[in-house]
Amino acid sequence: MNTTRLPSPTRASAYHDGLRRTEVVILLAAPVILLLGRALLVPFDDQRWGDMLTAMADHPTRNAIGWVLALIAVALLAVGGLGLVRLVSDQPLLAVPATVGVALGWAGAAAVASGGLLMGDMAKNPQRASMIDVLEGFNEGNGNTVFFLILAGVLGNVLLAVALARTGLASRGAAALLAIGAGGSLIAAPGPARPVAIVAALLLLAGQALVLRSLPERHSARREVLTNNVPAASTA
Repeated sequence: MNTTRLPSPTRASAYHDGLRRTEVVILLAAPVILLLGRALLVPFDDQRWGDMLTAMADHPTRNAIGWVLALIAVALLAVGGLGLVRLVSDQPLLAVPATVGVALGWAGAAAVASGGLLMGDMAKNPQRASMIDVLEGFNEGNGNTVFFLILAGVLGNVLLAVALARTGLASRGAAALLAIGAGGSLIAAPGPARPVAIVAALLLLAGQALVLRSLPERHSARREVLTNNVPAASTA
């Protein structure tokens, strides 16, 4: 007797066709939290460290809240991004480097946010010249490690967007918005261009919202195609 074994939907797919409910909430909430953080924090400015520290000292509470929100947001974006990568796990040539890149990139952004909190406390110290020397030395030395993490994140999110578009889980427009928004949010994480960071967060929100909006229909259609390609299994 010949029977065809069809892949049964998982509990996760019952929530949002492949994404858990918490991941859906995270993908929508994280860019909003990031947007609020970017609007409040004092961004880095490696051309005017003194002015940056003065602004942080003048607005300590607002700056601290902004960087805390940014730190929370990038942690959530890592979770949401890895959730999206899971949807394209059957494309290992794209999914594997995307996983690594997404994780490293948002880790780099978290390091930037932690640095913002540290600098906010440093700004209270009257020995401004010594602090500027430390910041300049770090920015030209070990700080490059964070820069490379962020570059890895840009590449990882681009590969994720390509995989989502190639598998039909997202339109090209939604995938492009996701890649530009994530990449822009990573590159603009330190600053100093606050408007760029805010626009990037808005694009990321739009991209992820569009992906989530079309995902159930597209995921169901893709699952049907994959089901039709499952070979029949012979059982006695």
